[in-house]
Amino acid sequence: MSPRLRPHHAGLPHWRCTRCGAHWPCSAARLSLLARWRGDRVGMLLMLTTLAREAFADALRLGLRPDPAVYVARFLEWTRPRSDS
Repeated sequence: MSPRLRPHHAGLPHWRCTRCGAHWPCSAARLSLLARWRGDRVGMLLMLTTLAREAFADALRLGLRPDPAVYVARFLEWTRPRSDS
């Protein structure tokens, strides 16, 4: 696959994007997730919650001291609908 077409996936166990190196889900992965899960927001949130738990567990296995709030923000807070204010 061409590097330009390679998707933005999570590289395990560090949970960095295999394409751009940003913390996953990176901006491109977020856009892809929103498109893929359009019409099933609950399903997307359940999947992201599971992945956040896996990423947190991987961080613990790596000997890191992860902050649960950081993982919630990284995996879930961006999914909130924007207000029209």
